[in-house]
Amino acid sequence: MDASTTTAPDQPSLSDLRTVVESMPSEEFAEIGQAIREDMDEPLDEELLSSALDELAGAFDDFEDLREMGVPRKGETPYADLTDAAWIIDEHLTETGFYESAEAHMPRFSPEHIADTTRQLLTIDELGDTLGDLGFPEDEQVSLLTNIVSSSNRLSWWGKAEEYPQAEEPSETEEKVVASYVSPLPKRAVAGSLLWIDGLDWRLWQYEYILTEDIIEKGVWDTKSMLAGVYLLGDAARDLAGGSISDEDLATLLIASQAIMFIGQELVADDVARINDEDRKPLNEVDFDNMSFE
Repeated sequence: MDASTTTAPDQPSLSDLRTVVESMPSEEFAEIGQAIREDMDEPLDEELLSSALDELAGAFDDFEDLREMGVPRKGETPYADLTDAAWIIDEHLTETGFYESAEAHMPRFSPEHIADTTRQLLTIDELGDTLGDLGFPEDEQVSLLTNIVSSSNRLSWWGKAEEYPQAEEPSETEEKVVASYVSPLPKRAVAGSLLWIDGLDWRLWQYEYILTEDIIEKGVWDTKSMLAGVYLLGDAARDLAGGSISDEDLATLLIASQAIMFIGQELVADDVARINDEDRKPLNEVDFDNMSFE
């Protein structure tokens, strides 16, 4: 299945997949979740996160309008307007050290671990309801999960700072990293996704005359999926603050939500930022006479 596809004929629901998925021990995920819980030095603010998540959930009502609008007008910010509440969540998780605690105990992305995470994700009964409340019909819910599995090799490129080649000289930073300058992996998932979304208003306006309906639709889907990843991670943090999430569900949602966000970042780069000649509107269909950049 193509990672940017949102529908498929006769696609099963999450409930259907849940009935056939193999049961698996969750001790590994429980240990990860427990370690993150015990490593938190500063408490999370459940009320702040709940308020921000409620506002973020409301942003999902705007996606149909985005599709109908197509390209934002110059100076308008319908995409950036989606992220206001998400930035509040990001700021709080940064200030409390949540990202560092989560990264410290997370295993490295690998195809095997991604497959285990996806199976474990299917055991969370509330997942379908949560995504449904955000405006994801069943086919899109399944696409989110299947995209995780089909992109497992891509996800293995994302790692903790110390897993990349380390730069010893400033001249080496083009191909290597200075670990102290690199944000924790969950931070890169959340903030990276929000920065991509915030930049789409200008990018779509700039590319207006070469955009097709398919490119716009892919951009909307990539945005929606990244924002869903932010919501799922924030929701897990909120439940951690309230003591209403199990260790295994905490670990599973943190890993899966990051996977969803990183996939979205990879896709939006390919779908919207780097448009090739095959995907762009053909030159004979471009309305040169009515071009205006005002």
